[in-house]
Amino acid sequence: MKKTLAVLMMAAAVAVTSLTAFAEETENQNDKYTQENTPGQSVEILLDEEMDASALKVTNKLTSGKDAVESVTVGKNDEGKDALILQLKENYGTKAVNVAGDIQLKHKNTNALVKTYSFDFTVQWKKAEIGADAELEIVLNNDAPVYDFASTNKNVTFSFSDVDAYYNVRLEDQADVNMHYTTKAIKSIVQANEDADLSFLQFNGNPAFDFNGTLVYNVSDMDKTWYLYEVNSEEKLVKTKAEYDKEEGTLTLKTKNLGSYVISDKELKAVAASDNGAGDSSGSDKEENPATGSVDFVNVAVALSVVSLAAAGAVAMKKAK
Repeated sequence: MKKTLAVLMMAAAVAVTSLTAFAEETENQNDKYTQENTPGQSVEILLDEEMDASALKVTNKLTSGKDAVESVTVGKNDEGKDALILQLKENYGTKAVNVAGDIQLKHKNTNALVKTYSFDFTVQWKKAEIGADAELEIVLNNDAPVYDFASTNKNVTFSFSDVDAYYNVRLEDQADVNMHYTTKAIKSIVQANEDADLSFLQFNGNPAFDFNGTLVYNVSDMDKTWYLYEVNSEEKLVKTKAEYDKEEGTLTLKTKNLGSYVISDKELKAVAASDNGAGDSSGSDKEENPATGSVDFVNVAVALSVVSLAAAGAVAMKKAK
């Protein structure tokens, strides 16, 4: 009797332990990652110590925001620790994107579910706080690059914390814009123009305004002649209609749309100035070839007709026999 009672007590203890472990696991599964993130960042969730990343695979069950996620992997992070890693896409929009749903980790060999991680967070650039002043003077530094203007804002001048330039533009019910910028050099352009003194100013979000504004860049050496080029999406140079004032030492460009620019003390290899007068990158240095495609179609048609004639000849010979 005592032996039976001991066995029952041991079984009960094991059952309680199992229920506790299951409860903890269930609680962990129901926890959601909710921290807000910036595009381009990575979300890392460290795995439990007993979990081996090399033996696991990922099943993506996100129900929203998949377009904001570049990849979902399980493996070593930069510190050499096993982690579930969501790499967010790098973009420079103005809207928040909600990423929600589950990511499951399963055994590679057995496909058995090991753990479920839940997510419900937003991906967005921080919005700047803007006063109701009729005219604004804003110094850009990328901390909060999205600007949602009030209806009372009638004019704004953007300057930069590390660039001797500014952009002034009229406002009237202006849609929000992302003014994130960088002065990082574009390697391919630098390598192709090693004898030129180059500076870069790139607006990653390509902010668009309703009215033509004025972009003014103060050059570093007034004894030289300077040129302003726009860099299109293929990293090709497009010569703008910017005007250089040697006495003032300024390059001035009228434009509604801010893109990626390179300032040079020499003329660079580029196409002719764009005719739209807005300094945008709609021009291209590729040669137009209207016949492309139609020539190929004709060649294919000729080839098919030859094959058809050959087949008809074969059929005629067979009937003649």
